[in-house]
Amino acid sequence: MNNDDQVTERARALAAGLYPHQIEGLAFLLARQGAILADDMGLGKTRQAIVAMREAQPKGPYLVVCPASVKHNWKREIGVVRPDDEVHIVGDEAPAYFDGWVVINYDILKKHIAWLHEMPFAGLVFDEAHYLKNYTSQRSKLGRSLVESAHQPLTYMLTGTPLTNRPRDLFPLLQMVDHPLGRHFLSFAKRYCGAFRNNFGWVTDGATHLDELALQLEGVLLRRTKAEVLDLPPKVRTFLEIEVPKTAARADTRKLLEMLVAPSAETAHIDLLAQLTKARHTLAIAKAKTTQSYVANAVEQGEKVIVYSCFDAPVQQFAEHFGDQAVLLTGDTPAKNRQALVDRFQNDETVRVFIANLQAGGIGVNLTAARQVVFNDLDWVPANHFQAEDRAYRIGQTESVNVEYMVAPNTLDAFIQYVLETKARIAESVLDGKPQSTPASTNAVDDLQRAVSPLAEAIEGSSSKRRGPNWAAEVLQQAIQTLRDEQAASPTRIVARTAPKPNEELITLLVNALGKPAITRYQVTSTRDPNQRFTLTVNGNEIMCSCSGFGHRGSCSHVLPLRRSLALEQTPPPQYQLESVE
Repeated sequence: MNNDDQVTERARALAAGLYPHQIEGLAFLLARQGAILADDMGLGKTRQAIVAMREAQPKGPYLVVCPASVKHNWKREIGVVRPDDEVHIVGDEAPAYFDGWVVINYDILKKHIAWLHEMPFAGLVFDEAHYLKNYTSQRSKLGRSLVESAHQPLTYMLTGTPLTNRPRDLFPLLQMVDHPLGRHFLSFAKRYCGAFRNNFGWVTDGATHLDELALQLEGVLLRRTKAEVLDLPPKVRTFLEIEVPKTAARADTRKLLEMLVAPSAETAHIDLLAQLTKARHTLAIAKAKTTQSYVANAVEQGEKVIVYSCFDAPVQQFAEHFGDQAVLLTGDTPAKNRQALVDRFQNDETVRVFIANLQAGGIGVNLTAARQVVFNDLDWVPANHFQAEDRAYRIGQTESVNVEYMVAPNTLDAFIQYVLETKARIAESVLDGKPQSTPASTNAVDDLQRAVSPLAEAIEGSSSKRRGPNWAAEVLQQAIQTLRDEQAASPTRIVARTAPKPNEELITLLVNALGKPAITRYQVTSTRDPNQRFTLTVNGNEIMCSCSGFGHRGSCSHVLPLRRSLALEQTPPPQYQLESVE
C-alpha cells in the first residue's frame, strides 16, 4: 500500500461514525495550529475537537477547560472516541499524576494555575470559549497564560455564540489562537468595533466593517447553524453527568434500598414511592445550580430553552434567576393563563426560557420555538419525559432538537438513566418494526425492585454496620448490571442509530487536511513607495505580509485583496507576482 492509499485509509477511519458536517469540521481543525469552531449548540463540537486533537498531536498530554456543567460529558465523549485514554477531572485537589487528558472548569483555574503552567500540554481546548470574551478579565488572562506556558500548543476554541455580531468579544479568542488580528486591541477595535473616545475612555462595543472581518476570519473561524446542517437526526438525547456533594441523597437512597431488599409487612408500594421521591427531591435541589448555569449558557448562545423539574424548589429558583427572560408554568398556573404563557415563549424574542413542572408543562403545549430541552431531575416514569421532550419535537419544528438530562453519577440518577435509555431504544426498535420482548414496566421503581431482588440474599447477609459510605452506589451498579444481563438475554436486538456513510468528496477534503499545505509566496509593490516591495506568505489559510502595518495591526491593504481572491478561488490580482511555491 503506497503512502497516498495509507492517507486515504486513515481519512476513512477518522470519518467513521461522524456526520458530514463533523467531517468538514474535523478537516478544518486538522489543517490549523489554532482554530475557532463556532458551530451552533448541539452540532458535536466536542467530538470534532477530540478526534482532531488526538490525530494532530498523538502523544499529548491535553488540557480541556470548560464550564463545570460539562466536565463529565467531556470525559464520556473522550471515552467514546478513545476508550483507552486516561481522563483526569480536576476538582479541589490536583491529580497526583496524569497522562492523557486533564479536564478542568473555568471557575477553579486560578487555584490550579501554578501546576498547570508546569505541564507540557501538546494541545489545549477551551470549550464555551465565549467565557473568555472580556480580554481584560482574570479568566481571559489565565487562559492566555496557559497558551503561552505550553509553548505553541495546538489550540482549539469552541463556542456556539455568534461572536461576529460583537467583534470585541472575538479579540481574546483571536489572541489565543495566535491570529494576526489578535496582536493589538485598539487597532482591532478602531477597525471593527467602531471605537471612539469619550470623557471616560475608549468605547469599543460597536460593530463596523463586518464584511471585511468575515473575510479576515475565513481561515480561522468555522461556523455552521442547525438550519444549514441537513444531516442531523431529528432529536438528540444526551445524559450529562454533573457533580453534586458526595453525601447528596446518600442516606435517603440507602433507606430506599434497605426497604426494597428487606421489606417489612407494613411496607407498601406507596411507601417505596415516597422514599424514592424524597431521595430524588434532594438530588434535584443539589443539581439546580449547575442546571441553571447550563441553561444560562445556552441562552447566551442564542437558544430558546425549555427546562423541567419535578419539584417546586428548583422551578422557583430558575424563575427567580431568569426573571423577565422566562415564563413559568406549574400546577398552580390557572388553566386560562397557560396559552398566554406558551404564546409569549413562542413569539416574544425577549422570552428565552420556558420553566415548567414536568407534570404541568410536559403535556398539552406546543413549544417548537425551543431547540433545547433540559431536565434538571429524572422522573421515575419514563413516559413523562418522552412526552415532555415532544413539546419541542413535534409538527412545526423545522430543526433538530437537543435534549439534555442532568445526571448525578453514583446516585439513583444512574439507575433511572439506564432505565430511560433502555426504554427509549426499545421504543425506537418497536417503531422500526422490531419485536419487543423485554419485561415491560411503567416506572423505574418497579424496575429497581425487580433488579434488586436477585441481590437481596447477599445484601441481607451483610451487616448494616459493615456497609460503607459507597454501599448504596455499589448496589445501584449491581442493579444496573442485572438489567443489562436481562436485556442481553432478550431476543430484542437494540441497534443504535449511526451516522451516514461519508461521500468521497468529504474523504478527499480530509485527505487534503492530513497532508502538509503548500507554502506560496507573492511579491507586491508598496502603494506609497514604488521602489519598495513586500512579501506575502500563504501557508494553508494563513496570509502574512512583511510590511510594518501588518506587523502592528495583523492586517494591511496588501492582504485583503489576496485573501479575497483566494477565498473565491480566483487568480490573484496582477500586482501580486508569484515568487515561489514550496
